[in-house]
Amino acid sequence: MRRLIPTLSIAITAALVAGCGTTSSDTGGSAPSAAAPETSKVEPVAAIRQGMDRSLTNTVTMDASVKAGNQNITLSGKMDPTAKAIQVTGNAPEPVEARLIGDVAYIKSDSLDGSKPWMKIDLNKLKPTSTMRQSFDLKAQTGIIGGVVSAQEVSPGRYTGVADLNKAAETAGSDGGMREGLEATAKLAKDPAAIPFEATLDSEGRLTALSYTIATKSVGDLVTEMKMSGFGEPVTVKAPPANETEAASEEMYKFL
Repeated sequence: MRRLIPTLSIAITAALVAGCGTTSSDTGGSAPSAAAPETSKVEPVAAIRQGMDRSLTNTVTMDASVKAGNQNITLSGKMDPTAKAIQVTGNAPEPVEARLIGDVAYIKSDSLDGSKPWMKIDLNKLKPTSTMRQSFDLKAQTGIIGGVVSAQEVSPGRYTGVADLNKAAETAGSDGGMREGLEATAKLAKDPAAIPFEATLDSEGRLTALSYTIATKSVGDLVTEMKMSGFGEPVTVKAPPANETEAASEEMYKFL
């Protein structure tokens, strides 16, 4: 169980911020035929940052993947930021499902210890620096976007550029361990100040795809890809049946 917690937190975070099954070529192919006039008039770095904000103003679907060596985490999530409702399914690398309804999270995985399939977590009981808390904070999931230092529009709606992990950490909030997580990633990177990325904005200036690769000192390339769609579509998240759910123990909260 202790082994699962950091893996699961990373997986959910990846799903919410920066990962999907879209390749760089897919990203290019999904670019709209023409960017919106208001998007083309905005400086590229600002357009990308605004694009993430616009994508999270309403309901959204995210598909994500994070690859490191022979490990591959894939997830798909539907989110309603206003209602604070999230549902994520995927492999991390074992099958996993997570739901958030308000301040209550439910986690299901074969690796969980317990007599029932679902573990219920009260986010209010988590430490301020908990990675699990960060994982369910949509607004905190701007991650690398906050560190974008240069960008250029290479075709209508499609951008390439460079992000600085240290700058991303400086602009990140301290709640939920976001800043600490970015700082830790920066220490692993061969060149944290030069992380290449690709991004796609739709005709309304919303971020629809993001991919970036972090070359690390010890574990090879960490490749993160994301695709966002379903803007404004209804999202309904229901709690698991009560007879299939048990509350996380006080001991478990020490690791969450």
